[in-house]
Amino acid sequence: MLFARFDARLRAGIYDRQLSVGVAPEPGSPLAAHRARLTSPAERMAIAGTLRRCVRDARQGTSASRIPVDVANVVAAEGLIERIVGRLLAPHPVGDRGVARLRLVLADGSGPLYRGGRGDLAGRLGAALAAL
Repeated sequence: MLFARFDARLRAGIYDRQLSVGVAPEPGSPLAAHRARLTSPAERMAIAGTLRRCVRDARQGTSASRIPVDVANVVAAEGLIERIVGRLLAPHPVGDRGVARLRLVLADGSGPLYRGGRGDLAGRLGAALAAL
């Protein structure tokens, strides 16, 4: 089990992509360990905090991260982001597929969340919310 947790952290991006498209993990596998971490309260709180920082950065025109957020995209998706944050912080279980999709949005420096990125932020966030 220790190896599975280590591998899950080492290859988190790969496992996020697998979970985001519905790959079912086998019990005891690194993918299962990754899935458990994604749906944990600590990970949910961390993602919610990151999303809130993105909104704060967009409103203030500042950025604590190396890649600044796309202000227009984030402001346009602010209501959707708040719904996602509320869902992440609720005491109810969340779907691993949705959390994996959120992590992919946050990790994609060339995606619609960040300045100069491409894609449909509201569409990607909406898909993640639906999968939560």
